Amino acid sequence: MGNSVKPLIQVARKNILHTAKWIIGCLYLLLGAPGYKSKIIAFVFHEVSDTPRAHARLTNTYSTKKNFLKQISLLLASFILIDPQTDPLWTDKAGCLITFDDGYKGGLEAAKELEVLGVASIHFVNLETIYGKINSSALLHFLSVNSAKETIWSDSRPKVMAELLPVLSKTELSKLSEFSGPYMDSKELQELDSLTHAVVGDHFLNHWYANSLTKSEIIENLSRSAQNFSESHTMKPYFAAPHGQLDIGRMELIGNQGYEVIFSGSSWLKLGNTSIVPRIDINNSIRSKASLFGAIAILIIRSKRKPKN
Repeated sequence: MGNSVKPLIQVARKNILHTAKWIIGCLYLLLGAPGYKSKIIAFVFHEVSDTPRAHARLTNTYSTKKNFLKQISLLLASFILIDPQTDPLWTDKAGCLITFDDGYKGGLEAAKELEVLGVASIHFVNLETIYGKINSSALLHFLSVNSAKETIWSDSRPKVMAELLPVLSKTELSKLSEFSGPYMDSKELQELDSLTHAVVGDHFLNHWYANSLTKSEIIENLSRSAQNFSESHTMKPYFAAPHGQLDIGRMELIGNQGYEVIFSGSSWLKLGNTSIVPRIDINNSIRSKASLFGAIAILIIRSKRKPKN
C-alpha cells in the first residue's frame, strides 16, 4: 500500500508544479515578460523520444519528438538563437542557447532536426557512458526505485559506485541497462560532432554529483583532460554540472583548468576568465508559451539569490 501511494503523491506534486508554472507564465507575459531579453537564456534538453525508458520517464527528463519540435518553435518565435561557433562573444549576448545533457541517442536525432533548421546546440556527454559503462545517477535511481526509497543524487560519486556495482547480479545489470539510456556509442558521437551546428562539451567522465567530489576527483574526471578518449581532444572548453549543482569553489577550480563556460546554478556570473551560465530544464511538461515563460520567470527570480560558496 505504502509503495503504491508514494508514486501517486509524486505525480500529484508534479501536476501542481506544472500548473503553478503555467499560472506564473501567464502573469509574467501579462507584465510584458520584463528582463527575459537582457541575458543569454540557456535551455537544456535530455532525452528526445516517444518511448523514453524508465530513468528519463520517472525523472521527467524527456520530450516527445512532436513536443520537442513545438518547444523549438516556441524558442524560435521568442528569441534570437545563439551560435557559439560563429560568435566569440556569445556569452555576453542576449538570446537563446540550446543544450543537451547525458548523450542520449535521441539527442543525436534531435541535433539532426536542428541541423536542418540551422540551429546550433551544445551536447554535454559522459564519455564513460558513451563507451558502455553504467551511468552513475541511473544506477542510484534504479536501486532506489527497486527498494521504494528516495534517490539521493548526491551519492553519485566514484566510491559509492565502486561499492554498488559489484553486488549486482547479471539479471539486475540487464534490467539496469534497460532502465537507463539508450546512450550514443562512439560512432554516433562522432556523427554528432561532424554536424555543422552541433558541438560537444564536458559533463564529467561519468554523471557525478560535482559537490560530492573532492578537488582531486573533479580534476581526474574532467573529460577534456582524459588521455584514453580521443573525443576529449575535440571537446569545447564548456562544462555542464550534472544535476546543475556546483558551488563557487568548484566552479573556480574547473575554470582554472581552462574551461571558458560553466553551466550551473541559477545566477549569471564571471569568475576570472570563466562565464557561469544557468540553464532552464526543458521537459515534456512545457507545451505552451505560458509554461515556457513560467520557467523563465522562475529562473529570473531565483537568479536574485546569492550563489552558494
